[in-house]
Amino acid sequence: MPLPVVAIVGAPNVGKSTLFNRMLGHRKAIVSDKPGATRDRNAARCDLFGVSATIVDTGGMVSPTADGLAGQVRLEALKAVEEADVILFLVDARAGLTGLDVEVASILRSSGKPLIPVANKIDAESLEGHQFEAYRLGLGDVVPISAEEGRGLDELIDRIVRVLPARPAPAQDESVPLAIVGRPNVGKSSLFNRLVREDRALVAPLPGTTRDPVDALFEHAGTTYRIIDTAGIRRRARRGEEIEWVSVLKARRALEEAEIAIAMVDASDQVGHQDMAILGLIGQEHTPAVVAANKTDLLRAGDRALRTRLDEIRRTLGFAPHVPVVPVSALTGEGVRVLLETVAVLREESRRRFSTADLNRALQEIVGDKHPPADQGREVRFYDMTQAGGPPPRFIIFGNGRQAGEPYRRYLAAQLRSRLGLRHVPIILSFRRRSSR
Repeated sequence: MPLPVVAIVGAPNVGKSTLFNRMLGHRKAIVSDKPGATRDRNAARCDLFGVSATIVDTGGMVSPTADGLAGQVRLEALKAVEEADVILFLVDARAGLTGLDVEVASILRSSGKPLIPVANKIDAESLEGHQFEAYRLGLGDVVPISAEEGRGLDELIDRIVRVLPARPAPAQDESVPLAIVGRPNVGKSSLFNRLVREDRALVAPLPGTTRDPVDALFEHAGTTYRIIDTAGIRRRARRGEEIEWVSVLKARRALEEAEIAIAMVDASDQVGHQDMAILGLIGQEHTPAVVAANKTDLLRAGDRALRTRLDEIRRTLGFAPHVPVVPVSALTGEGVRVLLETVAVLREESRRRFSTADLNRALQEIVGDKHPPADQGREVRFYDMTQAGGPPPRFIIFGNGRQAGEPYRRYLAAQLRSRLGLRHVPIILSFRRRSSR
């Protein structure tokens, strides 16, 4: 099911990209270099206090009379508004309202979409109150923030979550959506056919779908899986080594729908830029995944070349060392059973639920072993945590609102996975301010 879309819109240089990166927690976004556009429109999946959404960073809105580059950027921003479920309208509180802000506000108001006015660049206490000018726009309560420093983000996310459209209850479908992703010629279709043929059960293309991927059902160890066989990530025919945006979009949409992913690479070939791109995409989407190192039939068992390739793949996964790597041959079936057993482990881990007492005990032990570094001279304190949902497991950690650095967040996630027995799945952490215990 597609995620709700939150578009960040505003005049140039009001801090849209800074807010985008802040909301993503400094994750690298997927860049959609859409055909016909001369400016990037960035989009990435984001966790908002346990609620998933796609955040879109648009180019700066300009006057309707603009042409050339500025005119195309305006069109891209308008497209984002059309696709959005919620719009964040950013203004520069330090600079004050401009005629363009008033003009853009009128356009956004006519869209009829839920609209949250945001006054940015309130970076110091001396600037508090500068947001009140934005009330002249007549768009309702203004949220004052500093995207640069992270001030006011909790209140903004609360507002977003309150106005996000309710997602319809899914149809009664007990199958587990499983995406097979990878560049062309790594054997995705061969594995697809092997899985469907191997288990001889529930082989049925799903009717009524308009997606490009081909879906089919199969059963393993009492669990029904729905395979989403995506088109491969492939290289542009044009100059350079850019990833074709359409293929990346297909893979990203499949990963949004999937509960588990199999990322295929060619064990008989070196790990290339396209392989690294899709492995990075899995990390960005926080999808529980296993890497299938295919075509081992082209290498002898115990061959040094195979060991070298597997080591190379694991080094590529340095950003996600929890992701397992399984050597397989989709052609002969060797290793496929181990692959399916690994998928079953991912499913079990990603669906686990934990009591608040167990989570708080783990959190206090971790913080007791290594306290988070101070944030601009202020102590970072964590009070407690709770599970917000899954799969994969999502947790909210409540603290005093000071920011823990990215290295400590990675440490905290790794320690939680270890203590909670989540060896192979990612976890999603959100941090929320609480005034006291």
